[in-house]
Amino acid sequence: MAAIKDISARLREKAARTPAAVLLPEGSDDRVRQAAIEAARFGVCRPVLMLSADERGGFHDAGVETLDPCAAEIKEKGASVWAARRKIGLADALPLMENRLNLCAALIHSSCASAMVAGAAHSTSEVLRPVLELRKLYPGMPPVVSCFLMEVPDKSFGDAGTMVFADCGMNPDPSEAMLAQIAGAAAGAARDLLGLEPRAAMLSFSTKGSAEHPSALKVRRALEIARRKFPELAIDGELQADAAIVPWIGEKKAPGSRVAGRANVLVFPDLNSGNIAYKLVERLAGAKAVGPVVLGLTPPANDLSRGCSVDDIVDMCAVASIQAAASGKKTGEV
Repeated sequence: MAAIKDISARLREKAARTPAAVLLPEGSDDRVRQAAIEAARFGVCRPVLMLSADERGGFHDAGVETLDPCAAEIKEKGASVWAARRKIGLADALPLMENRLNLCAALIHSSCASAMVAGAAHSTSEVLRPVLELRKLYPGMPPVVSCFLMEVPDKSFGDAGTMVFADCGMNPDPSEAMLAQIAGAAAGAARDLLGLEPRAAMLSFSTKGSAEHPSALKVRRALEIARRKFPELAIDGELQADAAIVPWIGEKKAPGSRVAGRANVLVFPDLNSGNIAYKLVERLAGAKAVGPVVLGLTPPANDLSRGCSVDDIVDMCAVASIQAAASGKKTGEV
């Protein structure tokens, strides 16, 4: 029997089939530089490293394209995007280009690259604020949510230990409708990023009405919305965590469910529970957590933890490549 590939290997293998141009604005960070070299070597993306002349310091790698954020033509290209968005003159928009994340957001929106990965040296709000401001909105566009791709040592859970947790990074107190959207987006991530057939559990402290409380009622209503909106999705709730992932408990508490005891997508009722859960599973169970993966952005933009490793950055570059391919975003050239 062939060995099951770990989550990083699966992501990198899939990304290498359609490597996208991924912009890395934090080129002065040694981890980002090394990750760009490794991402190019593995073929998971075509890294574009943002480096000024002062920061270059002899950096050279044949597989890594570099981009000078101080170059006049690059700043003008970015400023033109912001001028159009804010309805201001080009001269007024040019100072915004001193912030590399503003510049990077503008460049991916003008198809200079297919995606961006940042956050090794910046907070989540700093990374995502300019991307969200430039986001093109239209009726029916899905909201922005996040998930973590989890791999636990015990392969009896999820799909050979692989699961998706959502939302663990963006939406503090989602409404019923937002919870339904989170379930659909997380299921899509399980399918598009990991090749899983999603089985989504809407989690609560209650299973199938075992407790009456407004938070449990919200999950039940979210399930109804999700079933109407995503009729093809195997989804169930409200389920306690053990009923969602342990087969005999799922059968006892939710007999006949297609999901109970077999869930590979866990949808948490709020950001408190989701963020606490992924960190506890990561630290206490020794799980690998890839993310936060941002869902609902076109072009894709992903955030890193400031404590990220080189491997973490390479994994997120792989995720960005897969997302770019899934969104059908065409890669341009700077």
